[in-house]
Amino acid sequence: MRHYLWELRPYFRHVAGELLLGSLSGILMNTMVVLPAVMLGRAIDVTLAFEKGQASLQDVAWAALGFLGGMLATQIPRLGKRWWLITANARIRANLRADALRGVLGWEMERLHTTSVGDLMSRIVSDVEVLGVGVREFIIESWDTLLFSLSLVVAMFVYDARLSALALLPTPFAMLMAQAVGRWVRVRTTVAREANAGLTSTLQEQLAGIRVLKLFGRTGAAGEQVKTQAQQLADANVAVVRLREGLKPVYSTLMLLGVTLVVGIGGMRVVDGVLTIGAFVAYMELFLRFANRAYRIPQMFNSIQAGGTAYARLKPLLAPALGMQGEPLLASYIPGRVVGMNAPLPPPPQVEQRPLGVRLQAVRFRYPHAVQPALHNVSVEIPPGAFVAVTGPVGGGKSAFLRAILGLYPLEAGEVRLDGHLLNQISAGERAARIGYLPQDPYLFSGSIRENIAFGTLASEEVISAAARVAALEPDLQTFPDGIETQIGELGVRVSGGQRQRIALARSLASSHISPGLLLLDDPFSAVDLDTEARLIAGLVEHPDRSATIILSSHRLAAFPLADQIIVLDQGYIVEQGTHETLMMAGGLYARIFQAQRATYANGHEDMR
Repeated sequence: MRHYLWELRPYFRHVAGELLLGSLSGILMNTMVVLPAVMLGRAIDVTLAFEKGQASLQDVAWAALGFLGGMLATQIPRLGKRWWLITANARIRANLRADALRGVLGWEMERLHTTSVGDLMSRIVSDVEVLGVGVREFIIESWDTLLFSLSLVVAMFVYDARLSALALLPTPFAMLMAQAVGRWVRVRTTVAREANAGLTSTLQEQLAGIRVLKLFGRTGAAGEQVKTQAQQLADANVAVVRLREGLKPVYSTLMLLGVTLVVGIGGMRVVDGVLTIGAFVAYMELFLRFANRAYRIPQMFNSIQAGGTAYARLKPLLAPALGMQGEPLLASYIPGRVVGMNAPLPPPPQVEQRPLGVRLQAVRFRYPHAVQPALHNVSVEIPPGAFVAVTGPVGGGKSAFLRAILGLYPLEAGEVRLDGHLLNQISAGERAARIGYLPQDPYLFSGSIRENIAFGTLASEEVISAAARVAALEPDLQTFPDGIETQIGELGVRVSGGQRQRIALARSLASSHISPGLLLLDDPFSAVDLDTEARLIAGLVEHPDRSATIILSSHRLAAFPLADQIIVLDQGYIVEQGTHETLMMAGGLYARIFQAQRATYANGHEDMR
């Protein structure tokens, strides 16, 4: 199996320029790292010679300048290395998060149904962070630890090979220990990441439903659940830290053995005249720097292994990485450049504005993991431009009927055609341009009313205004403090339920430039009064510029007399079909529902045809 760092090659290419500059700086810094110690040793020897009259003051000055030069030779490249490599690492994390979100947006609805939002958030946010640490260890510590240590070891062997061989004897044992605990690190990291995902999922769910928790007095129980999961996460993280950090004293002890050997044997070398005092100081400085850094070698491998665990959780989300086509020539050298970030939005496909014909042939539809199908052998022919109304008891299959037409879920059997074309052969872009959809529970985003209406489109001011007018929003806009620029808050909490539904309707209309080929309305006006609902639907049906086939699913029948065709669903079967007049004359389920509602609304003084 390929190492995950090999699979991240496309992301390394995005920042190839910064990796090149940072690596060159890292190589320069970590090969020059021996100079300060060497020049310090030489300065000490020159100073001692000066005291004995064997060197001039000028020699001492040159030795001091040499030491200063050695320091600058390491610190200046260090600035460049940190700048370029840390920037590259941040860009890699940004690209990974963007591709993870792109991947999730491309999932089938069935897969989305089986994955919690909190788990996705944990993977895109937290797992990318852990993976980023592993990548950082690879691109930075390869120079700062491996090349750094190699340069120091080479310099130490140049000074005294025998002493170096003895002093470095404990090092292989530390490396073997790091390798041995690597599997435990991966296992404990996996447990910690899963605990983090569980806590994130619970927090997301409870914060989204905080009003319900308060209403039912369940805040205490919710807090206890979060506390339990937070403790589980803390225990899992402590287990990882205990294993990773608990080995530090072991590594330090092994390195301390080397320090003891250097002091003992090196001191004897000075007494025997094999090493000068300056050379011994330089050697001691080299070894101490190596010993202070050597423990990072096993830590580096452990962090890279933990990054592999995070990548295994993130990989199923990732869309193929974007290429560099269309990017500036030197894009990989530009700090902060995220591939594709400044790419223009693709223009919506140019489609003819005309009503769509819809045909369902022997459709059987089942929601993911449902026991029973929601639709059984449904066959319907809807001509272009028709207004079709769908009703039936709760759970009868009304929403499933619309979702089968949308193609959000795969069919168990049968086929759906739009204007004679199989639904799965029509591109997602063309479907979005030709089909408007308003679900039962419209989702609004934080921002202004204008931003929500124009969401995801390049709609002009004229289109936005027309959509608001058709959705009967204009009277409400006049009462808002900032009109169409009024901020509605997260999920639209600052507007009423009816206003939310009408803003969502305006968004559906604007997404298809007022006149989609097919407009699907899934019980969209349950939060508005009956008169407003009838006026809205009549406005849609009788709009002079309408070029859409309209399919309305609703349990309220006020506008159904306007329909060209009415479909009654019960337990997934079509039990009645026809016009309002024929179904009323038949005296079946539709007639009974309509008469019951008419009596109810008559008592409530609302008009129902």
